[in-house]
Order: sequence, then C-alpha cells, then structure tokens
Amino acid sequence: MFKKAGEMARLRQTCCLGLTSSIVMPQILADLHQVVMSDRIHFAWTDRLGNVVNGYFEKPDARALDYFKHHHLRFFDDVGLSFRQALLFGKSTGNFRWPFRPGFEGTESHERLFGSLGLEHSLDGVLRDRYGPLGLIFLLRRRGEADFSAEDEANLAQTLPYIAHAISHEAKTPESFIEAGDAGLMVFDFEGQLKYQSAHARELCLYALADNMAPGWEATIGIHDMELALCSLFDRVRRAFDENLLADPPAWIIANKWGEFQLRAYALQESTGKPSSYGVIVKKKLPIEVWLLQKIKEMPLSNKQREVCFLLARGVETCEIAKQLGIGQTTLKEHIQTVYRKLGIHKREELLRLVLS
Repeated sequence: MFKKAGEMARLRQTCCLGLTSSIVMPQILADLHQVVMSDRIHFAWTDRLGNVVNGYFEKPDARALDYFKHHHLRFFDDVGLSFRQALLFGKSTGNFRWPFRPGFEGTESHERLFGSLGLEHSLDGVLRDRYGPLGLIFLLRRRGEADFSAEDEANLAQTLPYIAHAISHEAKTPESFIEAGDAGLMVFDFEGQLKYQSAHARELCLYALADNMAPGWEATIGIHDMELALCSLFDRVRRAFDENLLADPPAWIIANKWGEFQLRAYALQESTGKPSSYGVIVKKKLPIEVWLLQKIKEMPLSNKQREVCFLLARGVETCEIAKQLGIGQTTLKEHIQTVYRKLGIHKREELLRLVLS
C-alpha cells in the first residue's frame, strides 16, 4: 500500500480544482512537499516542442534568476542536457540527477544556481500527455540533507499524471479572491526610498511585477510604474493622516497570470506625531476555491469525505457530485450523513457556516 495515500489524495484534489495552472501552482507545490520532502521546488511550463514558456520558483534568489535569465544556454551546455532534450526524449523522472556531467560541480552555472544557495541534490519529473510535453518540475535539497531516494523518485512519478491534468485540461479563473494568503513587509522612508524588504515580500513582489518567468523574461510592471503607484499610496496615507480621516489604508491591487496581489500602505509615526516612514504589506490573495479546500483539508474527514464536503460547500447539486465522484446516490447519501455526523451539523447551510467561519 502506498505510504502517503492521504498526502497524494490532497494533491489530487488540488490538481482537480479546474483552475488556471499558474494560479493554483503554489498550492500544488505545497501539497507536493508533503509527498516528497524538499527545500524548494521549481516548475517550468513548456510548449509542445519542449520550449520553456513560463516558470514558477519557490524561494527565488534574484541573482540566480538573473543568471538563468541571461545564461540559460550556458547552463544547459554545462549540464550536458537541455530541458528540451529531457522533455522530448528523457525519462519521466531523474534526468537531471547532479552531477549529470563529470565536472559540472566545478562550473560557473553550478556555483551561481546551486552552490551559492547551498543546494546539492536534485530530482526532476517530466510532465507529458498523449500530445507531447507539458512541463518540467525540479525538487531540490540542501547540502547536508539526504539525497533523493528511489522511493522519493517513485512517489514523484505517481504525482505527475495529476499535475499534468492541472496543466492540460481546460481551466477557469477563480470565482473570487480573498485576503487570506501569504504576506510580506516593506518599509519606506518619508521620501519613498525602500529601507527594508522581507524575504517573503521580495518573492511576492517578483510575481506581482512579472507574470512570465521564461528565459529572457522582462517585468510586466516597470520600476518607474511601481514607484509612481507607491507614491500615490503614500500621498493618500499622508492626506488621511493630516486630515485625521478614519479610513481603510489605501491599497494597490495587481491582477496577472499568478492571481491577485494587494499592496496596502500604512503610516509609521514617531513621538512627533507625524508620519516618519511608511509600511507596505504585500499580500498574495487566495482563490476562494483554494481557501475552501485548505479549510476542508484540516477537517477530521477521510479523503472521499473531504471531496464530498468540498463539492457541497461549493453548492454543487448532489446528482452532479455523484457523477463527478463516480459513485451512486445511495453511497453519496451515506458519505454526506457521515460528514454531517463527524462535524456535528445537520444540513448544507450549517456546513457553509462552519467552513466560512
């Protein structure tokens, strides 16, 4: 029996949300961490010819990204295998097990992309469907951690069809976004100069400002445009402070391929009673479908009961739930009764109140 059946079921549920893959990818990777432990995961979307068209990087390092952006061909030459070769002709897993080519660990590519970040072990998986390649996924571990095992590689292989489903099937945009995602802090002085930026804020700003991370990518929103938008926020903060207005802190909403981001500005004041600097909270807003699924994953239910619970919470009719799950109405009724009993409720309206609380 598969040792991580529960973790795999949670990943499968996320992959079957039917959302645009770029928006749901952070949650897919978060679930994948529970199946195969790693320090960080990088994902590349490709076209059918194996060319990289976008990428998502956990714990992105600005210098490493800049190097890959301008010198990815040197990296492929140093490794001895390109993404395109792996996607078109490679195995489903394990094409880039370091060091792939003797001497790779002594190259500039290794130092800039792995050595300087303390990364030593890599495990990759190729995503394909019957029409060709879809993407490439990299799991990375740090120096001093155990290398990926044969069991890890087998577990990764089992996840690939689910992740491929999330990428290849027709997807929809989220119904809405809510303020429940990750957040980071930035501090600016009175003149608007950046004085502090948390690591999480750097990562969120990277995706807020650029919706394409393919080699050679450029920011969608330039530095000048960002400065103008932030100065506008600071002007509104000063005006509200000077006029003693009680209002929500002003926000800048950015919508792109990764979803919705919110930058909200606050006045930071010293004993003089005047603003001396500004704090900006940058937040990645969560699709409501992802938020609902996260809440339900925490409930004391079996994997099938969580699926039933999620569809009930989204307002799906019982006949459609039975069809989607491939079960009969009698079996579905038993699942619903068990869900209600475990959660101490009696009807769908109570389930909604419980989930939304």
